[in-house]
Amino acid sequence: MNVAEFCQKVGTTRDTLRLYDQMGLLKPKRNQNNYRNFSIEDQKTFAIIRNLQKASLTLGEIKMVLELRDKPVTDDCHIDTANFIRTKRIEFQKKRDFYKQLLGVTDEMSNALNNSQTDMEQFINNFGTIE
Repeated sequence: MNVAEFCQKVGTTRDTLRLYDQMGLLKPKRNQNNYRNFSIEDQKTFAIIRNLQKASLTLGEIKMVLELRDKPVTDDCHIDTANFIRTKRIEFQKKRDFYKQLLGVTDEMSNALNNSQTDMEQFINNFGTIE
């Protein structure tokens, strides 16, 4: 499928596709006129990219993950990948804890709103910082 069709199908822009192509995240085939021709496999790769972005991975990190599909597994690769995964796991745990805290705060706010204006004012005055 051509660029316009692909953009519509996956909900993105030409500029995004151009960037992903330049970075080597997407590697669409080219037709005789040198236009990009996207495949179903490109569509799957795009979905992986989007999901990894939702997980807060940078484009550089995403490129590293995508390259793992094509590289032979070596000891260095294994060590680098394991370290990357451990680091990301720690980041995800911190985010989980942050959002768990936010859920608690919104529950408290909801309860304060449901009880009385005075409770809400007291809640706001006692509101601490979220770390």
